Amino acid sequence: MDVLFAAEAAVRKAVPSVVAHHKSEEGALTWALIHRIEAEVLGDVASTGKHSKRILDMIRAPALLEYPKDDRLVSFTGHDVVPIVFKVIDEAWHS
Repeated sequence: MDVLFAAEAAVRKAVPSVVAHHKSEEGALTWALIHRIEAEVLGDVASTGKHSKRILDMIRAPALLEYPKDDRLVSFTGHDVVPIVFKVIDEAWHS
């Protein structure tokens, strides 16, 4: 479980600068944008080589959950599960 917490901590460290960059350009957090931010953050975290792909896949939004990828505003209403990376991005966006 420590490896999962370490991966989440790495995501929490990477998210603020990525979100700040996109927030200054975009203005609203859409589904398309949250997916782009997720990919960027996980790419940054993966590039350190400290976290396995398997662990990073555990904290990302799985395709199975079928989150939208369009330009509607992000809302987790009606979703039973919120992946860790999406949760951290949403928190940073609204802080």
